[in-house]
Amino acid sequence: MTGAEEDGPGPGPLRTDLHAHTDFSDGRDPLGVVVKAAEAAGLTTLVLTDHVRADTTYLPGYVAAVRAAQSSTPVRLVCGVEAKILDTEGRIDLPGDLTGIEHVALADHRFPLPDGPAHPDAVRALLDEGRLAPDEALRLLVLATARAVERVPEGRTAHVAHLFSVLPKTGLDESGVDAELLEPLVRACRAHGTAVELNEKWRCPSVRTARLLHRAGVRLAAGSDAHRAEAVGRFPWVSGALAKATTEAPWTS
Repeated sequence: MTGAEEDGPGPGPLRTDLHAHTDFSDGRDPLGVVVKAAEAAGLTTLVLTDHVRADTTYLPGYVAAVRAAQSSTPVRLVCGVEAKILDTEGRIDLPGDLTGIEHVALADHRFPLPDGPAHPDAVRALLDEGRLAPDEALRLLVLATARAVERVPEGRTAHVAHLFSVLPKTGLDESGVDAELLEPLVRACRAHGTAVELNEKWRCPSVRTARLLHRAGVRLAAGSDAHRAEAVGRFPWVSGALAKATTEAPWTS
């Protein structure tokens, strides 16, 4: 995928961070500071995932900066972007020209419905009014994510970023997630070699969901979602969640 396969699910330090931001988008720190933080954290691979939309124009400068940084660090830098899933067809909010972009982090920044991305408050209203059932909302979100995995532009790797982070914003949670519901996403991830990130910032997906994915053969990986350099490669929650999700101990959280 991106080199993340070097990290096993068992005990020991995590050496790949799939998800970090710089001041090219909404990160606080410039690229050079973020790279130095990755070195200090002992990372071997850092996937840079600054936010983009269809109208983003900064990519040429971003790609050039990452290429320049690659020559001056022992950390393997992957030039990626983070983009939201738009609808249940899995369309992704990406610029048309992805020259130099190697990787895409697929994100649920809005709730993907058949007619487009909905603000969580709008989804909460649909749920409160009975116009959208909780189980149907979960099904649509999983379906959209699975289809986005299948629509990643050719020649790029991808991972699913902060799976289900949008749910609490709508008043939903992961209690309704089971193996049957996850099956479309499992099939897509396995077919495309796409990992699901355990996200340090949002602490999602839950250990229970992660265990279901792991048992189904989906690879789990670590993402700090760092917006400040000092958070790069730091995984206090993720490391424990990965250990619990990939063992058969009777954890319930």
